[in-house]
Amino acid sequence: MVSTMRALRTICAGVFLTGILAIAGSGAASAQVTASFNPITNQFGSTITLDTASCSPSGSIFPTFSINNNGTGSGTGTSSNGSMTCTVRYQSGSFGCQFQMQVSTFSSGFATAGAYKGSGGRPQCSVVTTSGPGDNFTASFKMQ
Repeated sequence: MVSTMRALRTICAGVFLTGILAIAGSGAASAQVTASFNPITNQFGSTITLDTASCSPSGSIFPTFSINNNGTGSGTGTSSNGSMTCTVRYQSGSFGCQFQMQVSTFSSGFATAGAYKGSGGRPQCSVVTTSGPGDNFTASFKMQ
């Protein structure tokens, strides 16, 4: 009887520990963050092309390479870290816009837009809308 009780306690402890590890593992998997650049609208007057795109400290993003005038593109950055900053730059000749998003499981998302090359008030780069929680954040951008 005593050995049966010990065996049951061992089995119960094993089941409990397995449950704890499963919960901990599912929490670790939910640390992925997503930054959606959707849409990126081109109203610049000519086709714009992707200059650079990156996510740091780690992550990946593959936005639309070329956006025709009055067209739209998009890109989604993902990382398994709890936070990241993704930057996408589009240019047309000597003009270019930088669109950036900061996403985190610990705070709300943040989006910025600004010219990284240009003159005479061109180009105009703007954040149009933002939505979502910090770890699954979406923003729309415009270059004109």
